Amino acid sequence: MTLREYSVEGDEGGAGAMTPDLFVVVATADDAAALAPLGRPARQQDVGGHVHPVLVATGPEPLDVDAALDDLDAPAGRLLLLDGPCENWAQEAAHMLVRLDALLAEDAPAGVVVRGGTEAALAATRSAVRLGLPVLHLTVEPDTAETAATQAAVAELAAWQTSPAGGMPYPTEIDLLVHRLLSPPPSHRHRAADQTVVRMPSGRGSRSSITA
Repeated sequence: MTLREYSVEGDEGGAGAMTPDLFVVVATADDAAALAPLGRPARQQDVGGHVHPVLVATGPEPLDVDAALDDLDAPAGRLLLLDGPCENWAQEAAHMLVRLDALLAEDAPAGVVVRGGTEAALAATRSAVRLGLPVLHLTVEPDTAETAATQAAVAELAAWQTSPAGGMPYPTEIDLLVHRLLSPPPSHRHRAADQTVVRMPSGRGSRSSITA
C-alpha cells in the first residue's frame, strides 16, 4: 500500500485524504541532533508529501530528549515516560517495549523510523514488525560492541520484514521522504539569472580544449 492509498483508506469522514503519521523514534541526544529536521514544520513544507513525521521522545531519559528537541526547534509530538523506576538496562528495555508497543498498536502510523542501535530502536522495530508497520532503519557508526550488536539485530528485523518471508514491500516512499528532509536545504547561490560562460576554441583542435 502506498502512502497515498493509506491516507485515502484512513479518511473515515470522506471529507478528504487524511495525512498519516510517520513515527520517528528519538532515544538519545545524538538522535535528536540527527533527526531534528524531520520535526521542523518549515522543513516538512519544503518537501510536502503524503505523510506527517512525528518525533517520539523516548529512551532511558525521555525528558532530556524532549528538551534537546525543543532546543533544536523540533518539538516532540509524543513523549513516552517509563512506568516507574528502573534498576538496570533490562527493566528499561522492557518498559520501553511496553510503551512503544502500546503506542504503535493504538495509533497505527504509516511507518516507523528508527536510528542506530538503541534499546528503543530495537523495541520499536520489534513492535512494528509484529504489527506489520513498515520500518526504516537509519544506521550509524556504533561506539560500543553492545550498540553494534543491537544495531545488527535492528537491521536484521528490518531486512526480514521486506524479505520473501516477511512479505512486505520496501518502504521506498518513506525512505525517499526521510532522506530528502534530512538533506541540507537547497542552496540559492545559483539562480536562474546566473550565466555560465563557456569559451569555445577558435581553431580546429581537439574538443578537450573547451574551457569553462
